[in-house]
Amino acid sequence: MLSGKPGILKKLFENIASRRREYGLALLEVSLSILSSLIITAFIMILMGYPSDLSLVAYSVMFSKGFDNASYLLSRASPLILTALAFLYPSLTGLFNIGGEGQLYVGAIASLIIALYTGNSLLALIAGGLAGAALGMLLAVLRVYRNVNEVVAAIMINWALFNISMFAIATYLADPSIPHLTRQVPDTAKLPLMDLGFLRLNTSFLVALAAAIGGAFLFYRTRLGFAMRVSGLNPFASMIAGFENRKLMLTSFALGGAMAGLGGSILVLGIVHRLDTMMMSLYGYGFLGIGASLLGRNNPIGVVVSSIFLSGLLIGGQWIETRLGLPHQVADLIIGIIVISLAIPFAYHYMKAVLKVKRK
Repeated sequence: MLSGKPGILKKLFENIASRRREYGLALLEVSLSILSSLIITAFIMILMGYPSDLSLVAYSVMFSKGFDNASYLLSRASPLILTALAFLYPSLTGLFNIGGEGQLYVGAIASLIIALYTGNSLLALIAGGLAGAALGMLLAVLRVYRNVNEVVAAIMINWALFNISMFAIATYLADPSIPHLTRQVPDTAKLPLMDLGFLRLNTSFLVALAAAIGGAFLFYRTRLGFAMRVSGLNPFASMIAGFENRKLMLTSFALGGAMAGLGGSILVLGIVHRLDTMMMSLYGYGFLGIGASLLGRNNPIGVVVSSIFLSGLLIGGQWIETRLGLPHQVADLIIGIIVISLAIPFAYHYMKAVLKVKRK
């Protein structure tokens, strides 16, 4: 018994040291990526004719104003976390769910309808999740049983749902007194705010956080999650191991769709409380979720951090436009280069791991 303890302790310390090196390398990659993206953006702004010191002022405004209001920041990040999870979960089984945008739409509208007619937030949340899951399952069925490329199918369905949603909002859900808006979610169906003294926390964030923690447990602590990850890395090995790849793909896509639908639900029930006929309050979250997922390095908890960071950049970008009078293209340029720079190291490691598995 005693002779075995030094060996156990040695392995434990080696594991801790390995994790420290891994996290240290990740932190170094993130720091260098952000620094290089800021240098590149400053150089591009100079080429565009802006003063050399304007980029420093823009960075200062973006990072100071983007992260100074924690309540608004977490509220803004909540639907983004869920649309990022909508892309992440199917990607672990080797699929690309870029249909999060359409799944967000159906989830938001389903939740709004149920909230208007029942006044129950729980039923509205369930309805939104189920609507998104059903749409995700449709994409998966087309991919698995008809071999329809899920990316192409999702793009077409996204645009179809965008126009169908605008029609439904303007025709059936509009408020007669404010025609360009829908009727407001009843007070009984609104997700509440929690006053913590130093922070007014929107319950929407807790829903998104619970979904991320649940997903992390599922994929890294259960047999089903292990099977999904094996299926994504090596479908042939998964089949030999006895896993049913088709069912795993259907499950992951349904789970991803449910996340996006839930994102639409919390957006309606906890943040905006009504939709506009042009879908401005919904548009873009599904596409932004792809970037947040890549920044989160294929980890549900990492997605929470990346979504908060990306939301802070978006908020700071709005301040750049209003305070400095810069066009929104400049803010988009800064955010885009930062996101791409942060995603490149992960993309490199991911492709390296996939190629290594395929060679074996």
